[in-house]
Amino acid sequence: MSYREYLGGSFNEETQEFDKEIAKKEVYKRKSKLNIVLFGATGVGKSSLVNAVFGEKIVKSGDGEPVTQFLEKIEIPSKGLTLWDTKGIEAKDYENTRGMLTKDIRKGFKDAFDSNNDDEAPHVAWLCIKESSRRVEEREHDLINIAKEFGIPTVVVFTDMEDEKGIGFFEMAKKKIDEQHKDFVKDRYVRVNSVSYTFKGMTIPTCGLEELINWTEDCFTEGQENTKKQRQKYIEALRKAQEVDMQKKLNAMIESARKKVHFASAAAATVGASPIPGSDAPLIAAVQSKLIYALNSEFEVDEDNNKAVTMITGVLGATAIAQVGKAIVSNALKFIPVVGTLVGGAISASTAAVLTQAVGHAYIRVLVAYFDKETGKTILPEQTSAALAMFKDVFVKMPKK
Repeated sequence: MSYREYLGGSFNEETQEFDKEIAKKEVYKRKSKLNIVLFGATGVGKSSLVNAVFGEKIVKSGDGEPVTQFLEKIEIPSKGLTLWDTKGIEAKDYENTRGMLTKDIRKGFKDAFDSNNDDEAPHVAWLCIKESSRRVEEREHDLINIAKEFGIPTVVVFTDMEDEKGIGFFEMAKKKIDEQHKDFVKDRYVRVNSVSYTFKGMTIPTCGLEELINWTEDCFTEGQENTKKQRQKYIEALRKAQEVDMQKKLNAMIESARKKVHFASAAAATVGASPIPGSDAPLIAAVQSKLIYALNSEFEVDEDNNKAVTMITGVLGATAIAQVGKAIVSNALKFIPVVGTLVGGAISASTAAVLTQAVGHAYIRVLVAYFDKETGKTILPEQTSAALAMFKDVFVKMPKK
């Protein structure tokens, strides 16, 4: 990737100015995407399920934008997550709207797949059935048939999990669904309790969520039309977005962040390899700046928070290139910590790449240190001086050759 491709519209080469707002938008646009279809009637616990998997109150009533009359799209950019929620399939009026509803849902899916944009198309479906309902409706079969038609692998999720009472229904429902869809569903059934509650003085914890994550990952491995790269992208996006297994989330964030560093260092190298005397420093500073925003995005840092703004400013101020800003145009690059002084404004490709790698990996160390495994959030301290000291210490010790 060249530096122009990497920077996109965030850097104006004529004015040599970096636009952080454009950079943030482009970073979110490039984030790994995961699109989940939520099949099921109102009241089956879809919102509670999503909030339990991806974070408390991530889905609120009225959040979505209409795709069609019976489909709503809910986007959570910070997680690279889009939810397609089905509407209007309640049993009381389903027969009267069945033909129009299924046609409408098919249209929404067809339009998405016809766009030939993988980030727009549904990747997996969760069919939610309320365990206490004791019934598998015709609508469930219709929805599975639609998923089958478009090749959207599906997990059947039994919500509102009960103890002994629910086991019998669960087994009966599996048998009934398998009669028509066994080859498609492939035994991907899971019972879930999305919200802990108290019963007769005992706390009933959440359960089934890790199994749901595992079955969802299994869905991504089945599609023959999915390339290896697509399957890896979906799994990475799911692991980063979920808040069920915090170690899995952190590992996925780190792995994805390291890829971002690789892309940025490669882009910085193209700056150093280009015959543009006097322009190296502002361009490399822009690459490093965009990298910081990309890493914040991977760790879901709230960049509108004052702590984050202070941290970003401090990190960039401590890097090898950012301190010089436009001064390179006037003749010399006077300050590069550890590396030394380079006169004439030329920065080699290898130096640009190594410095950018050092910036990225040092900042990842800081973000990991402030990742809270209890909440799944990266919470920067009120006073960022300690975090900045950590960055500077790690950065200076990073290999520069």
